[in-house]
Amino acid sequence: MSSIQIILGDRAKAHIANQGLKPEHICAIPAAAGGPKGLILQGLDHYLFTDWLGPAHLQKRQAMGLAPLQLIGASIGAWRMAAAASSQPAATLKRLAQQYVEAQNYNKGVDRFEISRVCEAMVQAVVADEAAHMVNPVGKELLVWVNKGLTPLHHAQQQRARKRGFVSAVLANSINRNRLASYFERWVFQSPGAHTDWLAQAFDRIPTRVEDLDVLNIHSALLASGSIPFVLNPVHKIVKAFETQTEHHPRQDLQYHTGPFWDGGLTDYHLALPYHRLPGLVLYPHFANTVTPGWLDKFLKLRKAKPEWMSNVILVCPSPEFVASLPAKKIPDRSDFKRYKFDHSIRIPLWQQAIAESERMADDFAAWVESVNR
Repeated sequence: MSSIQIILGDRAKAHIANQGLKPEHICAIPAAAGGPKGLILQGLDHYLFTDWLGPAHLQKRQAMGLAPLQLIGASIGAWRMAAAASSQPAATLKRLAQQYVEAQNYNKGVDRFEISRVCEAMVQAVVADEAAHMVNPVGKELLVWVNKGLTPLHHAQQQRARKRGFVSAVLANSINRNRLASYFERWVFQSPGAHTDWLAQAFDRIPTRVEDLDVLNIHSALLASGSIPFVLNPVHKIVKAFETQTEHHPRQDLQYHTGPFWDGGLTDYHLALPYHRLPGLVLYPHFANTVTPGWLDKFLKLRKAKPEWMSNVILVCPSPEFVASLPAKKIPDRSDFKRYKFDHSIRIPLWQQAIAESERMADDFAAWVESVNR
């Protein structure tokens, strides 16, 4: 039984049939929002960023004159990709998993203020002293997805007004996804100088703004990327990047982008982006076998990524048999907090066992790559 299912776009299928699959063929790796679901990809993340796409590959990539590897993430996916962008991916990915599993030791009735405090501390712990490496990773580029709430959602702390705004957004999205343009502005915080021309031409009607990451704003950008409405508070301010800033001598006249800034997955839940514009292949480790455009679209079963956008994508996800073999017979998700009645002596071991089992996905992916290169 294989632990993975591999779904190939037409262009990716033809490429692999003709040329096999080498690390240098990969130009980007997306990482979806989805909270604890991302934990099932821990083993695959370790293998990719410490071995197959590790330091030796990055040196070869540079020698070949290839563009940096783009790491694209929303919400927990942004946290995973920030860990992968660090100078020590293995240690940082392990720290992220440990923090995510153990630090969320909530009691029943926990409010969004406490969850926000815990998540802010988690981001601080995951970034630690790696901020400069995450902002300017060697051989890689980090892209963090965030959403800015527009006028209907701007009264971030007025609970009734905020609920009305989100209810309105849900209804508008059910009619046409492009109507979210009245509610959100998509912000992409990128490594300075990142090759984001493929995002410059509009691919939907949701306005897109690209800003640089900086050692002084990466914490806020990552926190905002995971700030789920009604679960966490929004991030109200994110420091603007300055060319003259350094980690040890920041400017005193800081300027800010003003929010509210929310979860990047609201508009781009599974990052259904125009990958077909990229020159190489896109390797997509995912916890699902389908790609859903926005968080609100998960309630609309027919709304999926455009096939032409996914033509150069290699999607690697857990197989149904693998999921059924897990201790809980499912991958971790946010409902587990209530499912186990906030008894963390049950939840934590199950999540840890799922992470341990995820190493099988790495082994099976490595075996599949070997098979297509024979």
